[in-house]
Amino acid sequence: MQDKQEKKTYWGLLLIIIIAVAAVFYFYHKEADRNKKTKVPSSPDLVLNVIPVRAEKITVDNSYIGYVTPINSVAVTPYISGFLEDIMVSGGQEVEQGDTLVVIRQDEYKANLNMAQAKLLQSRADYANAAIYYKRMREAGTKIISKTELDNAKAQYLTSRAAVAEAQASLALAKVNYDYTVIQAPISGIVGDVSLSRGDYVSPSSPPLFTIIQYDPIRVVFSLTDKEYLDEITRNPQQPFANEKITLRLANGKIYAQNGQYKYMGNELDKPTSSISVYADFANPARELVANAYVDVLVEKTYDNVVRVRQSYVTLENKGSYVYTVHAGQLNKKAVEIITVSGNDYLIKNTFAPGEYLVIDKVGRIAPGQKIKTRLPEPSTEEKK
Repeated sequence: MQDKQEKKTYWGLLLIIIIAVAAVFYFYHKEADRNKKTKVPSSPDLVLNVIPVRAEKITVDNSYIGYVTPINSVAVTPYISGFLEDIMVSGGQEVEQGDTLVVIRQDEYKANLNMAQAKLLQSRADYANAAIYYKRMREAGTKIISKTELDNAKAQYLTSRAAVAEAQASLALAKVNYDYTVIQAPISGIVGDVSLSRGDYVSPSSPPLFTIIQYDPIRVVFSLTDKEYLDEITRNPQQPFANEKITLRLANGKIYAQNGQYKYMGNELDKPTSSISVYADFANPARELVANAYVDVLVEKTYDNVVRVRQSYVTLENKGSYVYTVHAGQLNKKAVEIITVSGNDYLIKNTFAPGEYLVIDKVGRIAPGQKIKTRLPEPSTEEKK
């Protein structure tokens, strides 16, 4: 009975051992098959589409919104008070500097001028008598006249001389006031609205009689961003916009025939827009440019040794901009400096090495030591055009 029980125990242990061995064998081969199936084959060379890098001399037109303003604009105001005698100008009339515009009634000012001339003649006569008397008194000497009499003669002489100077000043003032009865054009230009009638009373405290605006040449004002300003003075530190063509596109789409001449920039940035004003003058013989009109300012700039790159090929980050290039079979992440925008492209400063290619594919994570092959894509129909 005992032998029988021992045999059962023996065979039970043997069965457990056999099952355990079989299980270990099964799982071992199953893991080996899995590793065999998932083993990564040696990766093939990575192929990227690239284009050659070409440095060029590129001319672009940068467009800005500008407005027209007169170089000189004068509000004509009388210097004296009086009634209008003649009005020799009408609204919209073209005048030349020095032309007579209006005349203030002259009777009173003419009389004041005549009176000042008479007073000057009288003062000169008094001065001549006083000078002769004083000379005689000095020649007589103190043996004949008293010192008091000599002092009085000298005082009369000096007083009469001062009276002559005062009369001369009064005459000059009367002449100025008389001349102000004729108001002349201080500049050449176009007269604005003239709402005057003969007999109107005018004075220096009255509103201006009318305005005159210079139209040829005329000025256009536009703005650069702070970055564009820095780029401009870096490229042309001595003379901004040197060798750059400034033209206009009018409201009807026409390109203005006259080129502009850069004059100067403002002396401070506008805080809300971070921009600075630029002033350029244009000849305006046909009066096509009207004050306060808006125009498109086209600045033609030429950049030497730059590379044109589509914006989609450039990655912009806070730390800077970069592109991917391939050089000597090696992929590089290259920092670039964007000079300006031209349509859908960036113009980039040429810092590329000879034989360096620009990657136009999206580049993800590349394994270390990954071999790179390049492929030049066929130009599209649009590019051929």
